[in-house]
Parts: sequence; C-alpha cells; structure tokens
Amino acid sequence: MKQHLFILLFFTGIVPSVLSVPRKYYLVHQGRSWTDAQLYCRATHTDLTIIRNSDDMIELQNVSQAWIGVYSDIYSWLWTFENQPVGNMRSWNDGEPNNRNGDQNCGAVTPWGWWDLVCMETRPFLCFDETKTGNDRYIYIYNETDWFGAWAYCKDNHTDLASPRDEKENLILQELVPGVTWFGMFKDTWKWVDNTNFSNVSWMDGQPDNDYWNETCGYLDTFQAADAQCSYIMPFFCYSDVSTFTYSVTTSVSKRQILKMKIQSSQDLNDFEENAAILEKIKQKLKDDGMEEDIVVKWKVNPDGLIFHKETEIL
Repeated sequence: MKQHLFILLFFTGIVPSVLSVPRKYYLVHQGRSWTDAQLYCRATHTDLTIIRNSDDMIELQNVSQAWIGVYSDIYSWLWTFENQPVGNMRSWNDGEPNNRNGDQNCGAVTPWGWWDLVCMETRPFLCFDETKTGNDRYIYIYNETDWFGAWAYCKDNHTDLASPRDEKENLILQELVPGVTWFGMFKDTWKWVDNTNFSNVSWMDGQPDNDYWNETCGYLDTFQAADAQCSYIMPFFCYSDVSTFTYSVTTSVSKRQILKMKIQSSQDLNDFEENAAILEKIKQKLKDDGMEEDIVVKWKVNPDGLIFHKETEIL
C-alpha cells in the first residue's frame, strides 16, 4: 500500500482597504510548551493570543491554565542614556541576572559585577555629567533612594544615571563604587508577542513570582494571568485576524484560493515542526517565483484539528 497526504492551503490576495481587524480565538486542547504553542499558532493562525481589551477577554473561554502570548525576556536590558540596548557587553556577577521573585527590573553596578534588583529597593547611585571629563564626569551620591528617584535626581542635576558604553567605562564604574549602587540599566517588563507592553489582564494574587527563577512565560487562569516555566505543558489560545473590507469599482478584488496538494512522505506531517517547516518552504518558493509580498499563506485546519489526512491506495 502507498500512503499519501493531502494538505490544504489558503492563498489570500491583495487587500484594498481595511475597515477593522476583529480577531477570532481558538483554544487548542493539545498540551504544548509555550515555545511549541507559539510555533503552532504561527503556522496555523496568527500567533499566541494577545488580549487588547475587555471584549477580547469575553471571547476567551473560562479555562483553567492555558498559554497566552505574554512573556518576559530577562535579557532585554537597556541604558537610560539615549535608551540604547545594552548590547554585547555583559558584566553580570555570577548567578545574575536571576529575576528573583519575578520583579527585578532595575540594574546595579558593584565591584564584583552587575546585579538585577527590585526597582523600589533603596541604594546609593552613580550619575554622570557629559559636560565634564575623565573620572570627574561620574558623581557618586551617597543618599539612598529607589532606582526611579535616582534617575530623576541625575537627570535634574547632571545628565543621567551612569551608563557605560564600553568595557573600559564599565571598569571605571566598578572601581568607583564601594558596594551595590544604582546605575542606568533597566529592563523591559512583561510583553505581548507583538512587543507591546503587557496590559489589559490582571495578575493573580502573588503573580508573577518567578518561583523557580526561570518562569518567563505567561498563561491565563480564569481570566487572570500567572507566570510559569516555558517548558510546562498546557493547552493554549491562538488568534487569527479577521479583516473586513470595502471595495470600489476601481480597486482590485481580494482573492481567496484554496490549493489542494498531495505529498508522499514517511514523516508525521501533523507534527507542528514538520508542517511549519513545509509552510516556510512553500512561502519561500512563492517568493522566488515572483509572488507579491502581501500574499498570505496559511494551512487550512480541518474540523478534527488536523492539517494532513492520509489517503490509502491499494495496488
């Protein structure tokens, strides 16, 4: 016997004008890690669910523990001066950053390296003044305050919190400070997968807590959010954009075409990694053949949740 697999693809053509972009939500009961859930959502829909407002919340079922598209990147550190990414320079002390209890979003310089700390802790701080030269441009302030108070003081009285631009400047800072000292490093907090700040959903009591020091992915539990290790296996919510359009006689008409294909394969193509890889190859082939960039290609998911079905041929 030969076995063949059918796949169905959506091809969506040029869209003239968009009036609104409502969303449709899908609860996938099959448990996956957060990363695998996102790969599945991107291959079959748009992405893991982003909750924009209370109307979106109403659309989601009252589910106990399902991944949504929120995460915390514990390495997304920035300098306050000119809001620049920290870049490749790293001078973390051993075991840092650890994001203990899930809310260490501000940076401190010490003689032993950098620490991440809760922003509301009170510490001395180090300003810099760009009108001065050499070590005189760094001003150590012994009065202790939280990170935000330190930042405001430095901007009002000097230039900014000290933000080293290279290894040489960083070594100067480490030699100047006697202990744990605020400087100009801070971290983006929880974000949706489209890189907008996390909002519109309340945290459960005591969350996020980063209980195991690596809980950087978010899930929904009865309309409230909590953090967990990204490797945990649980159901998840995907979303798809559903656009509404208007046309005039002079506009080109959007076309939606379903293409049916037959593939011979010994692989389990219902595995999300396999079908995601095939989809990327199809997209690249279409691009190489001159297909317009605003063409959208997605799998058609069957009512049973599968993309591929086997066809049995008896010889």
